Amino acid sequence: MPDVVEWRSMSKQYIFIDDSGDPGLVKSNTTRFVVAAVLVVDRQNLDYLTAAIDGFRAGLRWSNLDEFKFSSTRKSVIKDLLQFIRQFKFESYAVVIDKAKITGAPHLPENETLYDYAMKELLLKLELSEPTIVIDGAIGKKHAEKTRTYLRQALKRHGVGKSKISFTDSRRDTMVQLADIVAGSVARSLDAKKSDHADYVKLLKIKKKNIYEITP
Repeated sequence: MPDVVEWRSMSKQYIFIDDSGDPGLVKSNTTRFVVAAVLVVDRQNLDYLTAAIDGFRAGLRWSNLDEFKFSSTRKSVIKDLLQFIRQFKFESYAVVIDKAKITGAPHLPENETLYDYAMKELLLKLELSEPTIVIDGAIGKKHAEKTRTYLRQALKRHGVGKSKISFTDSRRDTMVQLADIVAGSVARSLDAKKSDHADYVKLLKIKKKNIYEITP
């Protein structure tokens, strides 16, 4: 379980989730699938961090719909952003699935996808109490509704009585964009062929114990 620090004593939890790679096991272009979460406790902390990132965006002379994405944003900009937000109160987490370690069909319950499994495992690593969870909505409306129901049921089975789960367009949600950067940073950190593979996770201050390698 993550460390309990003083600022976590506040009750309201906000979690933002995005992923890197793809969960496919056949004809996949990626060897790993990463799901990452940004956790902020207390609305004031969330507002401060969101405003700071939006201000950083404005300083780049970007519009409100110009999106921070690890895959397409200049890496120098990502590094500057991560350095800038180190002063704010948030925590980063990720689960990593190395698809090369999955032999045959994954050992998942019926109708459970690798995507849903990874997200569930990530959320269950956190100490949650009535969280508000916002997820990148790129998976589509039909799948999103199934995933929402699945996650609510999984959280309830593990003692999280109430949870608010929604999906959103990452272009319109600054914090989901930060979750994308966390996911991309973790994925890059596992690719030793990249000369900058360690840079982004180091700037995030993400603890090694908050990166969980799982195999279904």
